Amino acid sequence: MSAPLDTTVIEQRLRDVVPDLHQVKGAAEFAAVTSLGSYRVPSAYVVLAREEGMEEPTGQPARRPSGKQQAKVTFGVITAVRNYRDNTGAQAAKDASPLIGHIRKALMGWQPDDQSMRPIGWLQGDVLDYDANTLLWIDVFTTTHFIGGNAP
Repeated sequence: MSAPLDTTVIEQRLRDVVPDLHQVKGAAEFAAVTSLGSYRVPSAYVVLAREEGMEEPTGQPARRPSGKQQAKVTFGVITAVRNYRDNTGAQAAKDASPLIGHIRKALMGWQPDDQSMRPIGWLQGDVLDYDANTLLWIDVFTTTHFIGGNAP
C-alpha cells in the first residue's frame, strides 16, 4: 500500500493508554474548531505533518527486500487544556504538563503489533496557541513506515 501513514492507529493508542483525555481525534476534527474556547478539553489531535523518502548512502531510495520504500514521517499531537483559575494561561500550562508527559510516555518507543511502522521518537514540543484560559501544546514525533512494493 502506498497511502500516507494511518494516524488512526496512533489515535487509538492514545485512547487506550491516556484515560485522562476526554477525546482523541484527527486532523479533520482539529481543523473544524474555529476558536480556542470551542475545544473540548482535555483533548488531543493527531495531525500528519510530513512524509519524505529516505535514501541509502548511495543516493538511492531506501528499500526493504519486499520492494517497499521507507518513508520518514513527522506528525504532531496537539493537546488542548483549559483552566479558568487565572487569566494569564499560566495555570493551564501547569495543568497540561502531566498530561503531556502521559502522551509522550504512551508514544515514545511504541510501535503497533503489526509493525507497520518503526518505533516512534519524540522531536520537540512547543506552545501552539493560547489565550487567558485555553492552551494548545504540540509535541512533534517521528517514525518510519513503508510504502509501495512489488505487490500487484
